[in-house]
Amino acid sequence: MSECPVCQTQYIPGNVHRCSVCGWDLTPYPPALAQSVPSEFWQQQSVQLDWARQMWAKWSFSQGVWYTLSPLKEQLAQIEQQLQQAQQERQDLREQLQQLLPQLDQPLPTLNTESHQESTPLPPLEVAVLNYELIEHQFTLNDFSDSVLSVAISPDGETLVSGGYDNLIKLWNLQTREIIHTLAGHTDSVISVAISPDGKTLVSGSADNTLKMWNLNTGTEIMTADEHLDSVLSVAISPNRKTVASASSDGTIKLWDLNTGYEIRTLFGHTDAVLCVAISPDGQNLVSGSSDDTIKVWNLKTGKEIRTLTGHRNSVLSVAINPDGQTVVSGGYDDTIRVWNLKTGEEIRTIAGHEDSVLSVAVSPGGQMLVSGSSDNTIKVWHLKTGEEIHTLRGHSSSVISVALSRDGKTIASCSSDKKIKVWHVLS
Repeated sequence: MSECPVCQTQYIPGNVHRCSVCGWDLTPYPPALAQSVPSEFWQQQSVQLDWARQMWAKWSFSQGVWYTLSPLKEQLAQIEQQLQQAQQERQDLREQLQQLLPQLDQPLPTLNTESHQESTPLPPLEVAVLNYELIEHQFTLNDFSDSVLSVAISPDGETLVSGGYDNLIKLWNLQTREIIHTLAGHTDSVISVAISPDGKTLVSGSADNTLKMWNLNTGTEIMTADEHLDSVLSVAISPNRKTVASASSDGTIKLWDLNTGYEIRTLFGHTDAVLCVAISPDGQNLVSGSSDDTIKVWNLKTGKEIRTLTGHRNSVLSVAINPDGQTVVSGGYDDTIRVWNLKTGEEIRTIAGHEDSVLSVAVSPGGQMLVSGSSDNTIKVWHLKTGEEIHTLRGHSSSVISVALSRDGKTIASCSSDKKIKVWHVLS
């Protein structure tokens, strides 16, 4: 017996020419021909086989999900029927009450089956007027053995989180500059980190194809999600603290329930690796950037694609949404920053000034300033409305991979492949 190289279905050589399950051609090459063809032919065959295996894995996974969800759909139908029955009973009761109490003027509230999904967002922060022309370097964190790939600052401005090539996540006290926790659990580089708006949960994405959720206060791991088929390159958390979005090299975006860790849905649409994601301040939209040179805008609740933004001449490496929810900012491999109207998809302006790829972008809480990190080793501060360059921060000796702003806009953190994090202070 032999096994199909794609789906591992067993077959008897010579009896079949194609796999009965996946359809892969099983016809062997004649020995004389196999010896005469050039090595490039076999390399091409190997690439095609790898592709077929990936496609089979994705198809098998989707089929497995379908079979798993089938009984759940029946249960959901029964629950929906019970809810409708309860709604009718409640309406009957309401009519009886109105007959007993004709003076009742105010109608009873209608049954809202989605109320448990909503959450009161955090109140807006009073943002001081800051002078981004006056930025001073405060300190450098250099306790790293390899490149630092991602940084985030907690909402209270007291904790800095970093992830890097050493597979570790580190939590720092920004006042004492000491390490609070070192989180070990990922088996490959930690590429992206995000902190929930309430400052309680940390989410990390890794090249080990997983995303993990952690208790930020204790440093304990809450759960691991491993449904992506390739590296998790970017993670984002919704303002209502209910949904996590993850972008992957497998070309998909996945949405997860932050409380349970269960996958809500998968978004398909990009034709190459999805490199970055961001969620709008109102929680309505998700924005993604990809190696297919496009930005896509999605309805976060339904998972439907709303529009595609085109203009970058190469991969879109980073996206951020203005706190006013009106504009999207993107940084690209084409060395440019672009500003877009989120509602219409129209490109408002192109900002040029970096001499290499723009790896990370962040918008100030007031929505006036833009901070960018680049492969040209610099951090630049821009006026978002005009595209004017205000300040260039120098100090890193290699690519600035990620930048983060505190919720009050007074602190900028940057990390680099020079194995350092730098913290900068914005003067008011």
